[in-house]
Amino acid sequence: MKGLICVIFFFVHGLRRVHTELIATPNKRQTTNDETDVPLEPNCSQPICLGPLSQIYCSGKLIHATWMFGMQETCPGNMMRKSPELILELFTNLTYPLKREQFQKFCGENFANISYLKQATLEDWTEEPENIRRLQNTGLKKFARKLNELWKVLAREFVEQVHKTPELFPILPVSNAFIVPGGSFQIYFYWDSYWINKGLLFSNMSTTVRQILENLASVVRFHGFIPNSGSVQLSRRSHPPLFTQMVADYYAATGNKTMLKEMIPWMNQEMLWWTKNRAFYVKLPSGRKYRMYQYRALSSCPRPENYLTDLNNGLSGTEHPEFIWSSIASACESGLDFSTRWFAHQGKYADTKYSIRTNNIIPVDLNVFMAWNFATLTNFHEILGRSKKAAEYRELYKRLREALDEVFWNEDYGAWFDYDLMEQKLRSGFYPSNVFPLLLGGYDARVTKKILNYLLESGALNFKGGIPVSLNNASHEQWDYPNGWPPLTHLFVESLRLSKNEKLVKIAEDAAWKFIRTAYNGMMYPKMGMPAACWEKYDIRYDDGTPGSGGEYPVQQGFGWTNGALLDLIYKYGILEQHTVSR
Repeated sequence: MKGLICVIFFFVHGLRRVHTELIATPNKRQTTNDETDVPLEPNCSQPICLGPLSQIYCSGKLIHATWMFGMQETCPGNMMRKSPELILELFTNLTYPLKREQFQKFCGENFANISYLKQATLEDWTEEPENIRRLQNTGLKKFARKLNELWKVLAREFVEQVHKTPELFPILPVSNAFIVPGGSFQIYFYWDSYWINKGLLFSNMSTTVRQILENLASVVRFHGFIPNSGSVQLSRRSHPPLFTQMVADYYAATGNKTMLKEMIPWMNQEMLWWTKNRAFYVKLPSGRKYRMYQYRALSSCPRPENYLTDLNNGLSGTEHPEFIWSSIASACESGLDFSTRWFAHQGKYADTKYSIRTNNIIPVDLNVFMAWNFATLTNFHEILGRSKKAAEYRELYKRLREALDEVFWNEDYGAWFDYDLMEQKLRSGFYPSNVFPLLLGGYDARVTKKILNYLLESGALNFKGGIPVSLNNASHEQWDYPNGWPPLTHLFVESLRLSKNEKLVKIAEDAAWKFIRTAYNGMMYPKMGMPAACWEKYDIRYDDGTPGSGGEYPVQQGFGWTNGALLDLIYKYGILEQHTVSR
């Protein structure tokens, strides 16, 4: 037993030491130490992805070696030159301990770094769609034109070679063109598409939206659900389930009942996957039990896209490494990677990724999305004359709607908060999701007045650049203060807009215009030294278009969901209500 303990101690502390050296002096490691401790790969039970590419692109010795040699940007490449089985056999036959020159030669012989995407032409794109012509304000019209131009910049499709030999690429190809987020995100992503589609509908591009929906339906057909993106590395975790709402937006814009019939099986399948794989029972101290939903990725290994950081977080964290790694993947599934919403707020490593505990948290927003989907699918099945299926979804909606208020609502604060399964209590703190249940409608004046008071007292409305994603500035994560993110701003605005409380509706309008104004300034009048750009996130302390910061990568421009959220809000407030924008 002592021997086993010593082995475990050496594994954990030895790997920590190796990791620390690599972070401190990566160049030195690459130039003076040409061997890697590949056998010291993490011991984890659930790989990042499944199938023949798993041990090449997702988990295992090959991924471990690429990061230890600092070659993760180029190996494994975008395309395999040989079958995955042969590549693994050749890798297994390499002499240990691996040397950098030997591994580099192996990578060059077995992988190629070629683009699997090309620029796509969107046949329904026009220079000045009807909604832009309807804008009265000159500045807003110029801004909307620039946003509309970005659809051409962000349009992609897979190259012919991908369709001919898909087994050689670490992606799931789709038939139609799509919109990428932009920057370093050059693949289709799930929940980004919700706002992208809204913007495309503003631009009267319903054909492109239909094609994107067909792409996502084909993904459901292949996986049984919609993963985070088209990359195999992200294929075992999902994203906030908004596919049904995308179909709802398309149907509201077109009335295309034939398309609705085509999409119904795939919406049903996605909901079946979530109800089977992400449902958990919450037992309150009162003894009452509710079936609710949770982001909980199946994988329990370090992510290949940020392997060394995850390795360190797991080995140095407050919980078992596999719990940390799984909670990291679950946070990615939530779309909020990373935020203090998923961290412990007390104790060692409070408000850091070392204390991440996503798998212990039942989130407000996911359960709102599920209830929203159940209500929408009830309506869809009624439209199609399928009363039995409509009744099933109506019952699911009724039960979850009750659970939302029983589990998340805090009468004293006047808002909904995430629930901690282990501590059996609500996690207070401002996040935009605290008001998302308003998306479902039906709340009376007593509740909306409490929400109004909560928001006024929270301090979240006091920033000229918009709504912060949190008020916690300790983490330096990108989904925390001082950043404001377009998707959450849009959902926050929609929640208050649907509240039927006059003062909340006015707060929604103010929040929308703060976001529009800062994005407008960033595109039309950028700060000195900054490009004129549409950013993925903004610093809400300013209204001059200053991009957000923090997190695992530099701020990206493009940007798909920002374009979409802006155009949808411009439609609601710049056309329907004829407001104007100014610097």
